Amino acid sequence: MNPRFTIKKIIFGILVLGTLALCIYIFVYEKPSVKNIQNIDVGIQVNKKEFTIIAFGDSLTAGFGVDLKDSYPSILEDILNESIEYKKYNVSFKVINMGVSGESSSGGLDRVDFVLEQKPNLVLIGLGANDMLRSTNPILVRSNMDSIVQKIVLNKVPAILMGMQSAAGNGREYKESFDSIYPSVAKKYNLALVPFFLEGVVLVPSLNTADGIHPNRVGYEKIINANILPVLNQVIEKIIKPKT
Repeated sequence: MNPRFTIKKIIFGILVLGTLALCIYIFVYEKPSVKNIQNIDVGIQVNKKEFTIIAFGDSLTAGFGVDLKDSYPSILEDILNESIEYKKYNVSFKVINMGVSGESSSGGLDRVDFVLEQKPNLVLIGLGANDMLRSTNPILVRSNMDSIVQKIVLNKVPAILMGMQSAAGNGREYKESFDSIYPSVAKKYNLALVPFFLEGVVLVPSLNTADGIHPNRVGYEKIINANILPVLNQVIEKIIKPKT
């Protein structure tokens, strides 16, 4: 057998095998499967910029008497991430529940630095209900709320103040003094204000848990849709530019 012919056959065989291996690699390994495409989509979703909202407050924020998933921060997070009207922002909303049952405005002042350490994009301030229930001097409550808001504002973190109102049982003078705290502090620091967090829910049995004080899930849904979102939508619009 001619040695040159044998060498040519060997070279030709190597070329054929190399071409075949390249084709297999392209069509088997490089061609994106449905699974690969799904993974790519998931990756895009995960890499969305996160917009962190901290719900900072007492038991009304913590969701006393209901499951965590039925607290207002959890419900709000679901609405912001699932409702089509918020898709234009192209962010992943994260609402952190930093409510502590029994918290007073004094306790909130002690905690505000820790809240700011979380580097939130927005803070929802819901404090004062326990002060009112304990008939704490409105002068002290005003001072605490002013200091809390001042720290947040000085750190250049946007915030919304959740207004609270006194029960009539505390007397007219107390109620007038207490109720004026939130509008005046919000005005002083040019802060967005929810006039009364519990508006439309307080003292409505079907919207509260058995204690008659803390909202149930239906109550929280009403609070979010009727009281919080009309204010929150305007604030988010100013912070995040919608994707066009």
